[in-house]
Amino acid sequence: MKKIKTSVIVAVYNHFNWLKLILDALGAQTYRDIEVVIADDGSSEETVALIQQYIAEHPQMKIVHSWIEDRGWRKNICLNEAVRKASGDYLIFIDGDCVPHRRFVEDHVRLSKPGVLLGGRRLDMPAEVSAVVETWQTLPKRPFTKLWTLYLKNINKIAWKQLRRAIHFPVPVFSRLLVKEGGIIGCNFSLYRKDLEAVNGFDERYLAPGTGEDLDIDGRLQHAGIRHVRFSHYALMVHRHHARLPFDSPRNAELLAEMLEKKLTYIPTGLKQ
Repeated sequence: MKKIKTSVIVAVYNHFNWLKLILDALGAQTYRDIEVVIADDGSSEETVALIQQYIAEHPQMKIVHSWIEDRGWRKNICLNEAVRKASGDYLIFIDGDCVPHRRFVEDHVRLSKPGVLLGGRRLDMPAEVSAVVETWQTLPKRPFTKLWTLYLKNINKIAWKQLRRAIHFPVPVFSRLLVKEGGIIGCNFSLYRKDLEAVNGFDERYLAPGTGEDLDIDGRLQHAGIRHVRFSHYALMVHRHHARLPFDSPRNAELLAEMLEKKLTYIPTGLKQ
């Protein structure tokens, strides 16, 4: 197993109960050499206090809390700030409503290559399952086994299609079969820091969720010659059930269209300004 100094960057805004489950999961990873950077887009004083308390109570974990002032949705600005504070040579990005499998980091690191962007998938929880997980005060042992049980109690065609994604295969045996060319989803991807820096990180002109939020970094990296692959049955995570954010930002759509038309790579409104 290769050893890479790795930072896991978790984008959050309040919802400490979910962040706590994520931190518990990251503290139980099979790959131990990790730093956790909380990319906090202006959470409340109450949430910040809870985060600081968690950090104090878990000195065995290296956790960096990167907070920016709450001025509305500024995820890309928040992510760039977290990258600046991260010390890892390899960066894994997840969202604050997705709880990772215990082999999540190991899978990303095992498949990592310079010049390659890795994109994992997520397992969306039905409302009934998500409501139960919401009550967990701490992450139980073998949480994915418990999730299987919860899914089977609430099974339907949609849930079964999702549940198949929760099967974890041994990487050495199946990696070549289950890793394919393809894009990313913003809540589960990884790459070497130097590859992200080559395009100057995330475009901070995106100031609304939805269109272009993660397609922009996906597209610019591809234009820069970074190979994109996605994989299933590795780097598993479960996603909290919630209402979808609005996806109708005209400004986002305008920026995305410009990036695609001009095949932009490096943008000045990113990590270095």
